[in-house]
Amino acid sequence: MRFAKNRPEDGTNDFYFKRVEVFCYGLMKHTIYFNLLEALKEGCPVCFLVRKSTKKFMDDFLYESVNDPALRKEIKESLGFCNRHAWQLQKLGDGFGQSIIYEDLAKTVFNKLNEIKVSSNNLKTLLPDRKSKATCIFCKYEKDAQDRYIFVFIENFNDPEFRYAYKDSFGLCLPHLEMVIRRCKNQEIVDELMFVESQKIAKLSEELKEFIRKHDYRFSKEGFDKEKAAWIRAVEKLTGKEDLS
Repeated sequence: MRFAKNRPEDGTNDFYFKRVEVFCYGLMKHTIYFNLLEALKEGCPVCFLVRKSTKKFMDDFLYESVNDPALRKEIKESLGFCNRHAWQLQKLGDGFGQSIIYEDLAKTVFNKLNEIKVSSNNLKTLLPDRKSKATCIFCKYEKDAQDRYIFVFIENFNDPEFRYAYKDSFGLCLPHLEMVIRRCKNQEIVDELMFVESQKIAKLSEELKEFIRKHDYRFSKEGFDKEKAAWIRAVEKLTGKEDLS
């Protein structure tokens, strides 16, 4: 954490700094817990919060960090952003801020192309740099956010309020369920997650069957209920929310 950099090198007041770290971590965890609790109303809570926090990071980046030297260095090393995040950023507008970034990137690519000698070996050196030496800054942020939310989900699963809200919710998408199960060391939690999610999948399957049944002309006059959107919920359940890798 940032404040740890200010610790005296001789260990003076080390106990105090440890207490501050624990306190600050507790506040962060407390905030994320309530964010998760609220996000259970929005489909997969991890998907919802990762997408929301990444959008805010993008907004903040365009508003105040376009000229941040450290971020600019990362962006140049990765030759920009991944395809998905580049177009998400484009949709946010701010042509001025994005022009600053892309003018810098265009100059970087121009210099790289001029350094490459025209041979089959050297021509392969441009794109591998993009894939292996660095990662899109938004992909990094997205992964860090995802890890935080999954950690707090597991740590607070046995909280009565959280458990009740989870059981009464959409639940987790399949990709995030898999991540939670892999990282959770408590077998009782894993078993309960598997049981609850299997029930949710069974209920979704029944709604899909009902939606299909009502497309039969013999039952078409019955009208649709909540099963009308079951196919859309199935997409999210099996793959996660849109625009998340």
